[in-house]
Amino acid sequence: TSEDVIGQHPSILSSGKHDAAFYKVMWQSVKDTGAWQGEVWNKRKNGELYPEQLCITAVKDDNGVVTNYVGTLTDVTIKMANAEKIQQLAYYDPLTNLPNRRLLLVRLNQALASCLRNDIGGALLFLDLDHFKSINDTLGHEVGDLMLQQVAERLTACVREGDTVYRLGGDEYVVMLEYLSSNSVEAA
Repeated sequence: TSEDVIGQHPSILSSGKHDAAFYKVMWQSVKDTGAWQGEVWNKRKNGELYPEQLCITAVKDDNGVVTNYVGTLTDVTIKMANAEKIQQLAYYDPLTNLPNRRLLLVRLNQALASCLRNDIGGALLFLDLDHFKSINDTLGHEVGDLMLQQVAERLTACVREGDTVYRLGGDEYVVMLEYLSSNSVEAA
């Protein structure tokens, strides 16, 4: 309410997520250019942290002396959640939550560059489930989906922390193993 904030310093909204250096740069921008705009984390009255878009503008009198600052806050919680959901839909398989073909291609290019730069081998394992169509046809798609989820869980449990299991689609999976060895025989 207005009674909660009138006369208070804006720090009553501070989330504690930004350090003094962050605020120093922010206020230096306001001083140098008369404004600052960016994303910050603040705190609601109930203590909940939330992201907001903040715009601070210096108000000057006729002599060019700053008399006030106007801050405009826009809660971007929903916008950030939607962006995260779009990211999830674009790069992850909805059934298994494994990274999908699109993310594999992005990460494969990064892994190849890293392997070449560090002169270290890696591997790609392609897996295709035999006779999966007959499982779907005889036991139903629900059982088939459970099987795909189980395969995803089991493959993920078998790899090292830095390795990644991908679902290409249908009954196809790829396991990317990175940093195996600089000796090609050991890597194989």
